[in-house]
Amino acid sequence: MHDWMLDFAEYVRELLPEELAEPFIALARPAIRLSTAEVGQTIVGRLGGLPRLPEGMPWPRTGNSPMEFLAELDCAALAAYESDIDLPPEGALLFFAAWDSTAARVILLPTGTRRVPEREVPVGEETRLYPETRLAAETVATWPTRGHDVLVKLGDDFWDRLVGEEPWEVFGDLLSDFEDAEGGRAHQVGGYSDALHTPIEATAAYAAGPAPEDPGFATEASQWVNLLQLDEDNGMIFGDGGILIGIRRDRLAARDFSQVLPDVQGH
Repeated sequence: MHDWMLDFAEYVRELLPEELAEPFIALARPAIRLSTAEVGQTIVGRLGGLPRLPEGMPWPRTGNSPMEFLAELDCAALAAYESDIDLPPEGALLFFAAWDSTAARVILLPTGTRRVPEREVPVGEETRLYPETRLAAETVATWPTRGHDVLVKLGDDFWDRLVGEEPWEVFGDLLSDFEDAEGGRAHQVGGYSDALHTPIEATAAYAAGPAPEDPGFATEASQWVNLLQLDEDNGMIFGDGGILIGIRRDRLAARDFSQVLPDVQGH
């Protein structure tokens, strides 16, 4: 068993009978959790600051407004960590989003691209800028959230199954406690998105058009992955929840980041 699975699997087996624990553990996917880097940790990217774009590349826009710069990730540094998505092995990924998160742009810059040290917001225009925070990484286990299609076979009452002596000790709540103790999933690459409402795969399938009862809905959903999830941090506000940026598997494999899907998760 992979190292990232060990604590998660042990915890689930303590709470659930084998016939429920093993199918749930089998659904786990690795993700790269991002957190503020401490002294001595490997830097894999950054939140905020000013983007370092190639000379001559205009600041990304939506309509007439410049987008907000969210993050930059070092693909070569991330390659040292396991995830369930096919990230580029090198280069840098830059993430931008509209102020209301209704649009996003992801730019892949190949290794060796000559970049302007810091690109200022276009003269005479405004966009929110965030403090620069360096990021470290680790591989963690992620699991489907309540309502995810892959949990249907485990039963509607799976999350509310009593696993302790008190009536509030139900599986879903204790799994949330485990997640919090492990550091949470505030920022991550790959894995199951930590959706407050709808997983990014289902959001993408809804956007594509088929109804949930249509077989094409599940087919379309299976083609999407969680490229980046950011929580509200570093002054960023996404509707008191977070932002998910999804991409189709085939576009990710082709290194085509021209069509990504942002989705704000808030209350």
